[in-house]
Amino acid sequence: LSQHVVDAGGVPLLVLCLQEPEIALKRVAASALSDIAKHSPELAQTVVDAGAIAHLAQMILNSDAQLKRQVFSALSQIAKHSVDLAEMVVEAEIFPAAFACLNDTDEYVKKNCATLIREIVKHTPELAQMIVNAGGVAAVVNYVASTRGNVRLPGI
Repeated sequence: LSQHVVDAGGVPLLVLCLQEPEIALKRVAASALSDIAKHSPELAQTVVDAGAIAHLAQMILNSDAQLKRQVFSALSQIAKHSVDLAEMVVEAEIFPAAFACLNDTDEYVKKNCATLIREIVKHTPELAQMIVNAGGVAAVVNYVASTRGNVRLPGI
């Protein structure tokens, strides 16, 4: 189904929706982009080629928790597939600002942020070192210490 959305030209329209002022529209667009990107590196690359990363990165410090949940989910679904895609997410300069979201009041914002970090560092020692250099170790250790249950797993 995601391929059908891509074939119908839906991805650029979803990226346009990220730029609209309506928060609910941004949430749904980010969620749809996340669902498209999760299936394969090719679908994730289509989302990236439409310019989604830059628009998603601008929303990481938004005050709306549900939007941040979807933003971190979409970024992690993009980053999980390959070193190149992970590097593109990192190049959006979301770190160290994203580390602040590990202390968010919403558990799922924290979990999705930790998942994004996990998806980036798993690829190469260089990407892991970049997270370390940006202050990620302390942020993740604090996250693991302050959470309980399944929310804690991506940090571990």
